Amino acid sequence: MDKNYWHQRWQANEIGFNQLQPNQLMQRYFSSLHLQPGKHVFVPLCGKSLDMVWLAGQGYEVVGVELSAIACEAFFKDNNLTVIATETEHFTVFKGEHITLLSGDFFQLSKACLGNVDVVYDRAAIIALPSDFRRRYSTFLTSMLEVSTQIFLIVTTYNQDEMPGPPFSVDEKEVRLLYGEKYTIQQLYSKQVQEIPTHLCAKGLINATEQIYRLVKKASKTEPGY
Repeated sequence: MDKNYWHQRWQANEIGFNQLQPNQLMQRYFSSLHLQPGKHVFVPLCGKSLDMVWLAGQGYEVVGVELSAIACEAFFKDNNLTVIATETEHFTVFKGEHITLLSGDFFQLSKACLGNVDVVYDRAAIIALPSDFRRRYSTFLTSMLEVSTQIFLIVTTYNQDEMPGPPFSVDEKEVRLLYGEKYTIQQLYSKQVQEIPTHLCAKGLINATEQIYRLVKKASKTEPGY
């Protein structure tokens, strides 16, 4: 699966994965992070998710990264938000009030262009990537984060034989494999999905479980106060 796959999905408006309402699990459990208004939330592979509108509405500064410029433009247009677009070396930057979207390759990000991040909100990033990309993604992501940055992760687990993905199945074992060395992992929620979305039923999905994790960086021996 390469960049062209996602560009083609957006160009053809084949975006059944796009939710029409902010994610209910996010709304219910995000407060467990105890994040104060004004803090910065990073949303990788954000598409035009309405979750970002909800997060900004809670008083947070939101930064998303998304491969497709079509998705970024649609986000601001659909939500009647004023935006100014500028070009940098690797990204088109769509800057609105409290929400900034970077259109370009996630793996071209740097600490400098991302800025300070207090929480990573990953609802649709890691499950959008095939298994051989997930290790690369998690390693690259955590390399840009400070010790104090938390990760709020929502994944879906299912029998991969039922549906080829995306979204791909990511279970607790893989979450701990990808992040357990550097992060303390707390499972906040795990429950079977009561109603499988229509576009996933059409792809063959029968049963799935949604899980939420809160990841907090472990203190290392080289950090002050260890």
